[in-house]
Amino acid sequence: MKVLILYYTKTGHTLEAGNAVADGIKSAGSKVDLINVKEFTPDKISAYDALIVGSPCWTGSIRRKEGIAFSLKDALVKLPSNILMGKKCGGFAVHAGNGGEVTVANIGVILRDKGCENYIPGHVARAGSPLSIWKGRSVSEKDLEIFKAYGSEFVR
Repeated sequence: MKVLILYYTKTGHTLEAGNAVADGIKSAGSKVDLINVKEFTPDKISAYDALIVGSPCWTGSIRRKEGIAFSLKDALVKLPSNILMGKKCGGFAVHAGNGGEVTVANIGVILRDKGCENYIPGHVARAGSPLSIWKGRSVSEKDLEIFKAYGSEFVR
């Protein structure tokens, strides 16, 4: 299986989690590429069997109900209908306060709208600082292990 992990990060925490997911995918014998949403074009999806989306949780579910990073949500919404038909999909989030579960659930809603029939929600971890004013704490070793396990289970 070849997996694309599409992510956005401001402070590096979502990339930390994405790297752990990628390590799990590789340890299970599958191939994986991490692509920052800034370098993403929809035509890249056709080269992959699966898509995992990693997002920071922005303002939880207080101000923005979806909690997904703006640029990531914009890229996902612009995907052609049914582009994910037949592909396995997943999502994970990193947040500093709360709302990460809402972010992961809403990633699933968008991916299902694009044809994904097999969405597997992933782990949510705390890291960073509120409003990303400064980098704050990194993703914990325990959470990194959980992200890695998610990656290996995802491809099995």
